[in-house]
Amino acid sequence: MLYVITLVVVFVWVVVLFCKRKLSLHFIVAAYAIAVFNADMLEVSFNLLLGLYKFPTHLRTNPIDDNELGIIFADTLILPFTFIVFIYYASKKNHPWKIALLFVIGLLSLELIYLKLGYLKYLNWNLAYSATLYVTGLLFYAYLAPRILSYNPPIPYRVRLLCFSHTIIMWVGALFASPLFKMYQFKPGVFKDFMADCRFTDLLSGDVLAVLCTVFVPIVPRKLKPLVFAVIACIGVSFALFSYYKGWLIYHNWNHLLTVLRYIAPLALIMLYDRWESSYQIDNPNIVK
Repeated sequence: MLYVITLVVVFVWVVVLFCKRKLSLHFIVAAYAIAVFNADMLEVSFNLLLGLYKFPTHLRTNPIDDNELGIIFADTLILPFTFIVFIYYASKKNHPWKIALLFVIGLLSLELIYLKLGYLKYLNWNLAYSATLYVTGLLFYAYLAPRILSYNPPIPYRVRLLCFSHTIIMWVGALFASPLFKMYQFKPGVFKDFMADCRFTDLLSGDVLAVLCTVFVPIVPRKLKPLVFAVIACIGVSFALFSYYKGWLIYHNWNHLLTVLRYIAPLALIMLYDRWESSYQIDNPNIVK
């Protein structure tokens, strides 16, 4: 329940800032995607693969499912919304490191509360490691905050596109694969932990598609972009079908049609995002990509 309460607080904070016209929708999307991309890279490594700590939400009886649900709450919802709030305040200060240290103290205090109440469990981890990550990450982004908030100049488009592509493709897997709806599962046998096996394969294959989008979409003429997205979607579908026939992809409440849609839908959203961002650049000629 503590995860839900924390999420509601930071989400309402973002909504209030947006309603007061302090945040643009372009900024929110960019900041959210950047935060998710960074958090995912760390979480897959430290939590799923190395098992250094776990996120028990106490919302599932299965501890593996419960930890994965905690990852979804912490790293795709709570931390990204907190990051949006942080970037806003850091961009308003002449000495953004002060805001960074303030947020570091806040996040470490929250982490201690989670530890005390049993919503976070250290295995081969300690508070000093968390402090190091928070200080390094927040100080780095504190000085990039004006660029992320104002788009003048923006973070390079390829960085934004990579982060957004990763986020959209990742969310589909997080929703329909284990542990939420459990409609399909990757099981190549790379890791003993079935959740690590599933999520690592899903994320890695998705990030290959995200990288292809990042490399080719910005250099392709607008008229040819739908074809490029279609080819990238076909690559994703081909990998999934190959995995299915090799026994690496298991359908529970899933089928081939849903597999096709699983790749077409996020690629279509990425195509819309690319058009949306391109239009924004055209409407704001002073903004340099």
